[in-house]
Amino acid sequence: MLFYAELRVRENPEISPQVILNMLFEKLHLILAEQGRSDVGISFPDVKNGQKNLGKIIRLHGEKNTLDDVLSHPLAERMGDYAEVGRTRKTPDNTDYCVVSRVQAKSSPERLRRRSMKRHGISMEQAVEKIPDSAAEMLELPFITLSSRSTGQKFRLYIRHKKADVESENKVFSSYGLSPVSTVPWF
Repeated sequence: MLFYAELRVRENPEISPQVILNMLFEKLHLILAEQGRSDVGISFPDVKNGQKNLGKIIRLHGEKNTLDDVLSHPLAERMGDYAEVGRTRKTPDNTDYCVVSRVQAKSSPERLRRRSMKRHGISMEQAVEKIPDSAAEMLELPFITLSSRSTGQKFRLYIRHKKADVESENKVFSSYGLSPVSTVPWF
């Protein structure tokens, strides 16, 4: 990916940086989904191991014309109130690479019990014995909080950054700008 652009959260005494980052990410997701983009990757260069927040920078990776299209969308133009929207720049030479992916926790024992009951034909009591409340998986990863467009409920989108030895040939990303296999430059 030869180009990148950054959104840097502006200081705001009334709104925390994490809330602003959540809003910016949600708007980017809407733009990528509306434009049907699978050629834009996203990373969070401020992320630190062991911290639950992703920092104050969202970096978009892609081709120059693609990034310019995303950043000229009306939703992106309104981001200027909350972020410094950088211009598209050339990615530095000799960068490292990183896979930035969504990680989903198996956090709902109730959902797992219903699934087990349906698949294995067992009773609720058997499912509770098989899957206790303590089976909830809690992730120690940073996350973005988003609102579901279909249900209106808030959910956490956990994000993992994993260094890669080499750049991947595959460059296909979800409408969140994430991929379990595609790399983005890491600098």
